[in-house]
Amino acid sequence: MPTYETIFVCPPDLPAEELEELARKFEKVITQGKGEVISCDKLGKRKLENEIRGYKEGFMYCLSFNSPPNLIPELERNYRVNDKVIRHLIVKVDKKRLKEGKVAEEEPRTEEGRESSSSGV
Repeated sequence: MPTYETIFVCPPDLPAEELEELARKFEKVITQGKGEVISCDKLGKRKLENEIRGYKEGFMYCLSFNSPPNLIPELERNYRVNDKVIRHLIVKVDKKRLKEGKVAEEEPRTEEGRESSSSGV
């Protein structure tokens, strides 16, 4: 099954209980659609670059999950019909690029460490 990440933004004045309930609702949509939630991260209240529906700040959640591709339209529909979600995004995670990116990030660090140790000799 492909891996996806979704971020959704809620109004900053929404009570914490409603935010948790909303996250559980979207997790339930994923699990009922034969998907598997990998993680649900609260990104917290963030200042928005552009005003969205009159809000300059928003509370963000990030969900990582595995699911069949036919679940994505259903999840998007749930986002659109819910007035507590002011913005959302769903992206497919490319596992090969993710692994390559991690390797590429680690290599410069080790090279820097070698340069600093070799220049001191």
